[in-house]
Parts: sequence; structure tokens; C-alpha cells
Amino acid sequence: MNVDTDRLVSFFILCGTPAAFSIIEYFKLSKTEKQEAIRDLTSLKSIITTGFILIGGVMASLGRVLSLLPLHIIGAFILVIGGIAGAIEAWKTEKKRGIIILAFIVSMIDFTFVI
Repeated sequence: MNVDTDRLVSFFILCGTPAAFSIIEYFKLSKTEKQEAIRDLTSLKSIITTGFILIGGVMASLGRVLSLLPLHIIGAFILVIGGIAGAIEAWKTEKKRGIIILAFIVSMIDFTFVI
């Protein structure tokens, strides 16, 4: 297992910054808003779309940082599942948004293998 320092720093910046801002904003919410946020995030729809995209992205990036190709491929596969589910969900309400989400996920997967 070979760890590249440059990739490790960018991994912590790309994953840590949104996580830190999300935690800060969560603590600013009122009690009822916190309960509503938890209920929304633990719904099946949210887990399949956003959860799979986040988990897949982190796993693919971590596989890239640690030079573990199987972890990278599994993460990309989970990212694909979440992206397709997210595009289908968005397609139901607005077709243009579904196409944009699908294009974004395809570009994310492309960049995880190139960079």
C-alpha cells in the first residue's frame, strides 16, 4: 500500500471541508429542524441517492489515495448506483435536472479514474 501525500492532503480538504461545514450548520438548527433533518437524511430515498453518491465518492477517493484499485473500483460502482438513482429521482420531477445530475455523476467518475 503506497500513500501519496499530495492525494492525501487533497482528500482531507475535499472530504473534510464539506463535512465540517455541515456539522457547523447542523448545530445552528433548532431542535425541530434537527429532528426533521435527521428524518430526511435517514429516509430510504436519501440513503439510496445522496448516501450512495457520498459513500462511493469517498471510497473511490480513498482507494486512489491508498493505491488500492479494488477499493477504487467498488467506490466507483457505488457512485454509479447512486448517480443513476439520483438521476431517476430528479427525472421524475424535472427532466433537465435529471440530465444535469447524470452528466455530473459521469464526469465525477471520469475524474476519479483520470486524476
